[in-house]
Amino acid sequence: MPDSTTSVYLKSYILGDALRAEHFELSETALRPLADAEVLLETVCLSVDPYLRGCMTGMANYYVPQLDLRAPIHSLGVARVLDSRLPGYAAGELVLGSIDWSARSILSAQAISQRPVGRRTLRRLALTAQEHPSRYLGVLGITGITAFFGIVGTAKPRPGETMVVSAAAGAVGSVAGQIAKILGARVIGLTSSPEKRSVIVERLGFDAAVDYRSATLPQDLLELVPGGPDIYFDNVGGAVSQAVMSTMRHPARVVECGQISSYDDQDGGWMVDIRPIHRHGLRFEGFTPSLFSEFEPAALAQLEHWLGTGQIIALETVHHGLESLPAAMLGLFRGGNIGKTVVSLDQPATD
Repeated sequence: MPDSTTSVYLKSYILGDALRAEHFELSETALRPLADAEVLLETVCLSVDPYLRGCMTGMANYYVPQLDLRAPIHSLGVARVLDSRLPGYAAGELVLGSIDWSARSILSAQAISQRPVGRRTLRRLALTAQEHPSRYLGVLGITGITAFFGIVGTAKPRPGETMVVSAAAGAVGSVAGQIAKILGARVIGLTSSPEKRSVIVERLGFDAAVDYRSATLPQDLLELVPGGPDIYFDNVGGAVSQAVMSTMRHPARVVECGQISSYDDQDGGWMVDIRPIHRHGLRFEGFTPSLFSEFEPAALAQLEHWLGTGQIIALETVHHGLESLPAAMLGLFRGGNIGKTVVSLDQPATD
């Protein structure tokens, strides 16, 4: 059994300030012997997601639990079982669950039960040689589930309607836009660069793409949709969302998925100017995947079908090595990713 592991910790909570590399720390610690009802895991790949920023504020009343500064950061991940004293898990198996940002980690049955991923705790994966474990972090993981319930369960686009998606080349936005296209909507994506606009139009089939940094964003949208969009799928909040909402008319609807532009703000952000909502009689609706948890198995089956038939294309930005996790996290807030951000620990550890 390995006698040590390297892990990524959050050094201090960050509220009202930008996340920086110095807020993270890599530390090596000893691994104790396994006890009954525990498994030893070797990390294969880890999901890096914007919601984690909300786990770093230190606010007791934030909508997600705060990270423990004394323990490694953890997120959805795939790991290989190195050793097991927990019934139902055997050495060599791949598992999906909430995994420590560590090269190796020990999870107890109690810890596993306290870290559910949707309706599951630690799920065994049986992959073929052609399958990528990271798909279970993206389209077949929390990213796909969020996009699915945001579109199918909340936005509910009808054929012929026009939907605008912010952060359209990001993890959730890229999948949400593709699902809306499958359901017959016209989809316009907001992105930050010509490269991203090319990707979502040419590879993903979006109908158009607009630079969200444009000084004439409302006019740019109205040129494409003279009557204003029917749906706005909001991943960013802030000034961009205010500009989009100013173009919308009753009975248009806003589906609030995330507010990444404000997560560094004092009190954790999430401030919305409701004047365009009031003025234009817009419907504003937020959601989280947990509201639809009983339907998760059916959603995953549908996503797997769409992915397998090529109706959904999975985009990924892959970083390599445990030490790249802080940079990968920072990249989410600096437009450094296209699609799902994944960190691969693709060099298996040896004793």
